[in-house]
Amino acid sequence: MAFFVSAYRIIHFALQSFWRNIWLSIITVTILVLTLLIVNVLLVMNVLGQTAVTAVESKIDVSVSFAPETNEEVIAGARGYLMSLPQVKDARQLTPDEVLADFRDKNANKPEVLASLDEVGGNPFGAQLIVSAYDPADFPFILEALENPEYKQYIQDKDYQSHESIISAINHTIERVRIGGIILGAFFIFITILIVFNTIRVAIYTHREEIGIMRLVGASAAFVRGPFLVEAIIYTFVALGLIIAIVYPILGVVDPWLAKFFVSTPPNLLGYFNHNFLMIFGAEFVGLTMVTLLSTAYAMRRYLRI
Repeated sequence: MAFFVSAYRIIHFALQSFWRNIWLSIITVTILVLTLLIVNVLLVMNVLGQTAVTAVESKIDVSVSFAPETNEEVIAGARGYLMSLPQVKDARQLTPDEVLADFRDKNANKPEVLASLDEVGGNPFGAQLIVSAYDPADFPFILEALENPEYKQYIQDKDYQSHESIISAINHTIERVRIGGIILGAFFIFITILIVFNTIRVAIYTHREEIGIMRLVGASAAFVRGPFLVEAIIYTFVALGLIIAIVYPILGVVDPWLAKFFVSTPPNLLGYFNHNFLMIFGAEFVGLTMVTLLSTAYAMRRYLRI
């Protein structure tokens, strides 16, 4: 029973200190919120980066062009051979007319190219196989498999665009954002340490009379220090509640817009945060609590004499 009474009094004193120095509390919570906001922005950027890479990888394929005189049986055999490979996700066949139409669409803004095509007359293209893989890393193996003598003589060209430069640029951008976010986050953590330190110092000064009375009546050191540690946890708890209240409405607005941008692979940020809610916000709460408790402990060691 005595334990619960002491716990109640510690929490009561912590809340009293929180409200007594409300402006300092607001500043402290604001800094904590900004720190958590940076962390969540980094999480969002990481998810968007992975989504962008997945979207690019899903568009990587190999175009296998056959000579115009290649008969349908050879092309069907080549397609069946490729589909038998476990690395191949799909091998879609295009007829010569479809290849010609696709070529005209891609060069619609290049009249000189279309003019040269008209000069050739007829359809100079053969059939094509558009090969996609489960993993883009398997394309070198697929290209090697196309060296099969049974089909090699009929293959006119193999067009493979790895998009490595695009993926590299995306990863480079993500890395730069991550480094910038870490630096900015470290700066705000440093500011947080200073703010919490000074807030607890002011709280100790404000409660100097109460602390003196506690000493006279024989209060334990843990009972005197307890309210300040609980106050630090309150700062973190309030900041975490506010960041959840800020992040979710923003995600609700951004998600539909991103779904239009990433048509084939929408990121579904709301789903990601819902699925990892405890891991994300639990880790943020634990990490920020450690920072505030360490700052509080140092302030008490420096200014609290028991």
